Amino acid sequence: MSQTGKAAVWKGPYDIEIQNLPIPKVKEDGLLLKVEAAGICGTDGHLIQDTPPYPAIMSHEVTGTIVSMGSKANKSLNIFGGPLAEGDRIVLYPWITCGKCAGCLASRPGTCTVCDNSFVYGVPYSKLGLEGKETISSDISHWPYFMGGFAEYVYVFPETYVWKVPDAMPADIAVLLDPMAVAMRALELTLTGPGIMEAGLTTDSRVAVIGSGQVGVLSALLARLMGARQVIMIGSRDTRLRLTREIARADHIIDYHQHDRKERIEMVRDLTSGGADVVIQCSNNVDTFVDGLEMMRRMGTFIEVGNMVNQGREVSFDPARLVCSKHARILGMSANHPAAFNKAFGILERHESLGLSKMFTHRTNLEGLLGTLKKMNDTDYLKGIVIPEK
Repeated sequence: MSQTGKAAVWKGPYDIEIQNLPIPKVKEDGLLLKVEAAGICGTDGHLIQDTPPYPAIMSHEVTGTIVSMGSKANKSLNIFGGPLAEGDRIVLYPWITCGKCAGCLASRPGTCTVCDNSFVYGVPYSKLGLEGKETISSDISHWPYFMGGFAEYVYVFPETYVWKVPDAMPADIAVLLDPMAVAMRALELTLTGPGIMEAGLTTDSRVAVIGSGQVGVLSALLARLMGARQVIMIGSRDTRLRLTREIARADHIIDYHQHDRKERIEMVRDLTSGGADVVIQCSNNVDTFVDGLEMMRRMGTFIEVGNMVNQGREVSFDPARLVCSKHARILGMSANHPAAFNKAFGILERHESLGLSKMFTHRTNLEGLLGTLKKMNDTDYLKGIVIPEK
C-alpha cells in the first residue's frame, strides 16, 4: 500500500481539488476501507453550491473492501452479517449517533437527525442543521483525513453500522443502500396498525409518488413490491420517467411539465376514482406539498420526504379543507434508523430481478466528479456514481 491516497476535496462552491492525503494507520477499534464506489446524493448537489467550514470530502453513500482492521473492530462496530475480516466488502450506515443525548435516549439506537452530537460521513457537522457539537471533525487536515466517500479510502470509526456485502452483489448495487433506505422508511411510515381507520399502504392502495428523482423512483418500486394496487408517478425529465416505468413498473406516468397544476390533480383523482390513498412527496419543490394534499383522498396518508433542503420557503393552503375536512394523516420524514437500512439491504439482495443498476445514468472517477455534479440538473440525469479507480 502506498503512503498516500487520492481524495476529491471540497473547498468552495463548485470548487473541488484532487489531493493526496496520508493513509492513516487504524486504531484497534476502527478499520480502513478501500472505496469501490461512492454514490452521488442530492445532498452532494446542494453542498457543492456552498462553502464548507473547512476543506472536506463529500459523499455518505460508500462501499468498499477492508484493507486494514483493528483488533477490536468486530466488537466496536455494529455489524450485519459479520464478523468481519480484512478483504471483506462492506457498505456503511452514514450516521454515528452519541446514544446519550435526550434525542437518542427517546429513540431507537442509531436513529439519525435526533442526535445533537452526530457525525455523518461526507457531511461536515455544521451542514447538518442540528444543534449540539461536532464530535468528529471532517477537516482533511485532521486524522484520519479520509472521512467521505469521494476518495480512494474511508476510515470507519467505532459504533458505525455496517453490512457485509456478498461477493455476488456489485458495488453499484451496494452503494444504493442509503437512497433505498430513505424510500424504505417513507414506505414504513405509510403503514398503519390494526383498528386504524386512516388509509395506509395495503394491497388495495392507490399510491401517488411526486418527484421522479432517485428516492421517488425507489419509493414507487417499493410501493409496487409491497403490493400496492396502483402506482402513479408525477415527475419530469424523459429519462427519469422512462426509468420509473422500467424499474418501478409504475401504472401511470404524469409529466409535470406537460400538464398544468389543475390537470395533474384531476388526472390523479380520475385515475384513482377520487384520490390516492397514499401520497409520497419526494420532489424538492414546496408547491408540490399542496398538490399532494389535493391529490389525496379523504382519510388518506401523506408522507413528505422531498423538502428537507427548502427551509425558509413557505406555501399557502386551506388547512380546514385540505387537512381537517380530509382527516389527513400527514407525516414529515427526516429521521431514519439502521433497521430500515437492513430492510433496504434485503431488497438490494434481489437486485438481479429488479434492474437496479439502471438507476445510474452517470459514472465517473474522482477527476470527473465536479463535471458530473454540474450535470445533476441535466434532462438525462437520475443518479451518478464515482468509481475511484475508473
